[in-house]
Amino acid sequence: MLNSLTKFKHKIQLKLRRLRLGKRFKHQYSCHPKFHIQRGDLTHDIFWHNKKVAQVGGLKSIKKTFQGNCFTVAAGPSLNEIDFQQLKPFDCISLNCSIKKFSDQGFQPKHCIIIDRRVFENDWKCIEASILSGANCYFSAVGLSRICERDPSLLNQGNIFLIEGIGRQFGLPRPSVPEFYKKYQHDSDIYLADNILTRGAIGFSLNAEKGFFYGKTVATWAVQLAPYLGYKNNYILGMDLGGTGKSYFDSSDRTSIPYDFISLYDPYIKVCFEQAQRAAKENDFCLYNLSQYSTLPNDIVTKISFDDVIKQAT
Repeated sequence: MLNSLTKFKHKIQLKLRRLRLGKRFKHQYSCHPKFHIQRGDLTHDIFWHNKKVAQVGGLKSIKKTFQGNCFTVAAGPSLNEIDFQQLKPFDCISLNCSIKKFSDQGFQPKHCIIIDRRVFENDWKCIEASILSGANCYFSAVGLSRICERDPSLLNQGNIFLIEGIGRQFGLPRPSVPEFYKKYQHDSDIYLADNILTRGAIGFSLNAEKGFFYGKTVATWAVQLAPYLGYKNNYILGMDLGGTGKSYFDSSDRTSIPYDFISLYDPYIKVCFEQAQRAAKENDFCLYNLSQYSTLPNDIVTKISFDDVIKQAT
């Protein structure tokens, strides 16, 4: 009875908080009310229960600090078909729980991006492993809030950066669709589809300070982040997007709910990669898809075999 009453009170508190925030701050609904970010130019202070518990990096502090090739490692089943040890010499970007693959193979990625709040809620070991690997970890405000709720000391044990969606920055109101288009439709850093009106979901951003587009898959974040960091060639592994009929390379012990890539492909993912390819052609960087099974076709992102890539990248 007591537990039911506690849950009921919690639901009421959440509803009241959402009413106080309003729809313009919908992107903060999932953050804990005792969590706060105080922005700086190159770093941001993280507060928990009115106490500063950590300082995380702003992406501006590492803009164009890398170069050459990088491998983005998504979590699709095709990841199991490659010789992972051949990635050791290269800078790698681990997405969500792909860190498990690196840990199993005995080496660590250069970067980790975790955006999906369900990973923070259901796969805590992936969060710990990513932070403790020493990689640059890029987490959303919701992710940082979840870490504060569970173990704020982790924020001081790694190289952590705040990564945010365009038009959905913590502490700033979300623009309406007309406001969004008025601000960004003529911005040279921003690529928007001509026939789709959204605010921050579909598109491509060259500038992390303005934020990145969500795209409904963490791979789109990596595709936007890599050129901002300075990489010229981004080789994407395990981005099957449902093309194998399975969800993840580690699906046998996966506890989170599989994401339905197929239903999101046409309205979101496909269009985001079309804009990414536009940006790549105009800004001297390249994208390659190493998943031969991927739902994303060759005419949007060039498909290439892993063996050919290793030769090319070397």
